[in-house]
Amino acid sequence: MRQMSVVQNMSSRLDFIRKLGLCPSILNLYVERYSFKFLINDILSGIKMFLCLLPVAFALAFCSGGSPVQGLISCAVASAVSIILGGSKYQIASISLPICILTFELLLKYQYKGLFYTALFVSLILLIFGILKISSVLKHISYAFISALSVYVVMSIIVNQLQYILGINSVQSSRGLLENFGLLTENLENVTKNGLMTFGIFVVPMFFLKSFFRGFFAFFIYLAIGCAVAYVFSAGIVPEIFEIKTIGQEMVTSQSALDNIFTMSGGIPSQIFLANSINYAFVIALIIACEACFCTNVSASITGDNRLQTNVELISSGISNIVSVACGGLFVSPNINFSVKNIKLKAKTIIPLIVIAILCVGLIYYNDVAMRFLPIHCLSAILIVYGFSQIFSKKVIQYFNPKSQETYIFWITLLLALYFGFMPATVVGFAISCVFFAERMVKIKDANVHTTRNHDSDAVEFMTNKNGFANSMNIPPKLLDKIEVIQVSNILFLNIAKIVEEALSAQGKFPNILIIYFNNVPYFDDNAFEALKELVKRAKSKKATVMISGTNGRLLDILQQKALTEKYADAFGYIVPDFKAAIQQTISRLSKVTSI
Repeated sequence: MRQMSVVQNMSSRLDFIRKLGLCPSILNLYVERYSFKFLINDILSGIKMFLCLLPVAFALAFCSGGSPVQGLISCAVASAVSIILGGSKYQIASISLPICILTFELLLKYQYKGLFYTALFVSLILLIFGILKISSVLKHISYAFISALSVYVVMSIIVNQLQYILGINSVQSSRGLLENFGLLTENLENVTKNGLMTFGIFVVPMFFLKSFFRGFFAFFIYLAIGCAVAYVFSAGIVPEIFEIKTIGQEMVTSQSALDNIFTMSGGIPSQIFLANSINYAFVIALIIACEACFCTNVSASITGDNRLQTNVELISSGISNIVSVACGGLFVSPNINFSVKNIKLKAKTIIPLIVIAILCVGLIYYNDVAMRFLPIHCLSAILIVYGFSQIFSKKVIQYFNPKSQETYIFWITLLLALYFGFMPATVVGFAISCVFFAERMVKIKDANVHTTRNHDSDAVEFMTNKNGFANSMNIPPKLLDKIEVIQVSNILFLNIAKIVEEALSAQGKFPNILIIYFNNVPYFDDNAFEALKELVKRAKSKKATVMISGTNGRLLDILQQKALTEKYADAFGYIVPDFKAAIQQTISRLSKVTSI
C-alpha cells in the first residue's frame, strides 16, 4: 500500500508539472511496445548523428574563431543538458549557424570575457522566455527572417573561405559581406596555379562526395579521408606532393571551465562593456529562441507527439549556452536538419542524445591524438560546400513565391543584413514578422467568432473505433478500407503537407477517399494553401478524392473564396464542414464507383 501511495504521489506531481507546461522530455520516457529492435535503432541513430555532427561542429567552430575542440564541447554540453532538461527527445543541438558571425565579432573584440558575459545574459533572457511561456507567441513567428540571416552567414562564410582556399588573403571576416565580396572579385586576377590546384584538390572532391552521399554523412567521410592523408604525409610514408596545413597542437588544446572563469581579468566589467554584451545577448537570444520554437514545432508536426514542451526547450537552451561557454564551448541551438534526420532514423527515446554526449566526451579526452592531423583546408572545403547546400536547399527556394508573406520577410531581412549589418537586420526582420503575425491574429480572432465546432466527436469515434462508427452509420465493410481519415490539430502556419505525407506513408498506400479533418485549425498561410493544392493534385493522379472536413467558420469562408479564384472548383478538395456529412458523401461516391 505504501509503495502504491508513493507511485500515486509521483504521478500526481508529474501531472502537475505537465499542466505547468514545464515538463522535460526525460519525464516522458514511456514508449508503447518499446523493444530490443527500438534500442538498437536508438543506438545506431546516436552513432550516425554523431558522425554527421562531428565535421559540421569542427567547421562552424573554426569559422567562429574557435578551435575544433570547442565545437565538440558545444555538442557534448548541448546533448547532456537536453537529456535532462530538454523539451523534445528528438532535438539535436549544435553550434548555431546564424550566430557564427556574432561569435567571431565577440571573440575578436572582447576575447573570451565578452563571450562569457554575453552567454550569461543570453541564458537569463532565454530562461525568462521559457518561464513566462513566450513560446506561445514565438512559435508562430515566421521563420523566414532566421532563414535570411542563415543565408547571409553562409554567403559570408563562402566568400571568406574561398579567398583562403585560392590563396588571395584579402578578405577580412570583420568586414561586411558586400565589401568582402568586392575585395574577392577585385583580386581574382591574382589567383595562382597553386590556388587553383588547392581548390581542385580540396573543394571539388567535397562537392562530388556531397552529391554521391545524401545528407551530412559525406562531410564525415571527407574529413576522415583528409585526416588519413595528412597522417600519411606526416609519417613520411609517401613524399609530400603538396602542402597540407593542419590544425596542430596549439589550436587543439582548450582551457578548462575553471581556467576560463578565473583568467577573466579586470574584476567587474565596465558599464559600456556590459551594455554591448546585453545588445549582443538580446539578438543572440532572439535567434536561439526562434530556432528552438520552430524546431520543436517541426518535431511535433512530424511525429504527432503532443508532449513536446517548447517552453522547456527555451529553458534548456538557456542553460546549455552558459554551461557550454563556461566549459570552453560556443553558442548552441537546436538544429532542424539534424533533428529531422534523427526522427527519420526512427529514434524513439533520448538514447541517441546519450550516445552523442558519450562519443563527444570520449573524443575530447583523446583530442591530442585524434585532431592534431585535422587539415585546415578540409574544414574550409566543408564550410564552402555546407554553405552552398544551405543556400540551394528547399528552404531558400520556397522564398521565391511572390504570393507568400514569408517571401517579403526573407528578402527584406537579407537586404538589410547586406547593407546595414547583421544586428539591425535581426531586429527589423523580427519586427516585420511580428506585424504579419499580428495581422494573422486578427483573422484568427475573427475565426473564433465564427467557429461552429472545433472538436467533432464523430471524427474522433471514426479514428479510434472504425468498426463501431461503421455500424452506427451502416457503412459497408468493403468500403471502410477504402476510406482514410487524417486529423490535423492546432497547426497555425506550419505546412500541412508533411504531416499528411507522413501519415500516408505509414499506411503504405493512397486511399480511394482521403478525408482531412481539421481540429481547431484557425487559419492557413499561403504556403499551406499551396501544399493543400499539391496534395489534391497528387490524389487526382492516383484517381483518389480529397475531402476537407472539420473546418471552423472563418477558415471555411477563406477556403471557399480561394476555391472561387482557382481553375477547378475542387482545387483544395471537396469542402464538407460536418464530418458525418462528409462520410455520407464518401459512401455515396464509393457506392457509385463500385456499382460501375
